[in-house]
Amino acid sequence: MKLSVLGSTGSVGSNALQIVSAYRGRFELVGIMARRASPQLLLQAQQLRPRYVVSYEEPTSHWLSSLPEGTKYLRGEEGLMALLEESERILNAISGVDGLLPTYHTLTKGKVLLASNKESVICLPDLIREHISRVVPVDSEHNALFQLLSFVDPHHVKKVYLTASGGPFKDTPLQELPYVRVEQALNHPRWKMGKKITVDSATLINKGIEIIEAQVLFDLSPETIEVVIHPQSYVHGIVSLKDGSFLFHTSQTDMKVPLLHALFYPERVEYPFQQMDLLDLSPITFEPVDTQKFRAVDICRWVAKRGGVYVPVLLGADEAAVEMFLAGEIPFTGIVETIEKVLNAVNLPDPKSLEDIIEAVRWGYHKAREMAKVL
Repeated sequence: MKLSVLGSTGSVGSNALQIVSAYRGRFELVGIMARRASPQLLLQAQQLRPRYVVSYEEPTSHWLSSLPEGTKYLRGEEGLMALLEESERILNAISGVDGLLPTYHTLTKGKVLLASNKESVICLPDLIREHISRVVPVDSEHNALFQLLSFVDPHHVKKVYLTASGGPFKDTPLQELPYVRVEQALNHPRWKMGKKITVDSATLINKGIEIIEAQVLFDLSPETIEVVIHPQSYVHGIVSLKDGSFLFHTSQTDMKVPLLHALFYPERVEYPFQQMDLLDLSPITFEPVDTQKFRAVDICRWVAKRGGVYVPVLLGADEAAVEMFLAGEIPFTGIVETIEKVLNAVNLPDPKSLEDIIEAVRWGYHKAREMAKVL
């Protein structure tokens, strides 16, 4: 299998390369790519010896001279296009809107997309739907639903459920949220992630965005997609059928589980790492989302119904609002307040090109910074 991993030094990319290493004989690693020519990217190249290693940052001469024999360095777009041309499967684990172009080219060139960049899924809905037979979701919630929905007749589905841990403020009273500190928001109870996604998990806007993502991937109406709090994070997706049945996808909280499924799909292979026993995955409990405290979920559902330019504007506004919170410029509750103000101020036409989408993201970003000044 000819595979390339975009965003190889992030959490998803690093976990994917652990699977590649464990099943070395099954993969031809065409290339790995990251924004920075970091020591981690160099170490990955030395350990796995891909055909290409790509970065957007210019590496030092010492870095280049340390590459293993047989691995060629390419920079930026030239490198990306080489990986796309020579691979059969592309894992897009790039974060943010930088993942749009790789998703676009992966699908238009007829390759299989292992989709871990949610921004490109929700901003390119028509492209995703047109090529859906070559899209395999990677993130745990959508990979779980992808598996569950493959077992049932779509006409039998009543609802699907995305599970959320509830983040660090699940039990924090609403009136205390304006005063929470940055370090508290970054203290996620279940996952170790980057700062941006950790804050998104604290506001639950990540789950709201996942509603939009599920709508695109599975051709569902926003009304049929629910979010429930599941503090243990063992159940990753639930399908409710019209006969009263509930189907759960359950596994340990380890990104390598959905990655293993996506990398080998439709084949299933043995999990090569330490595995939890069924009795370890207990107790399992569910709670409703407090939509007064976590208003981001309903705001994103509103965006899902409207679609169009509201989706990239949402992404840009969230990016800016989280940056301002991390910098101490706005309170925690100011994140969602800012996003809502920006969405209410939208006066842009729906995007017709990648350039339009990126411009809408920028507009949302700058409008959020402008709006935050009057909070």
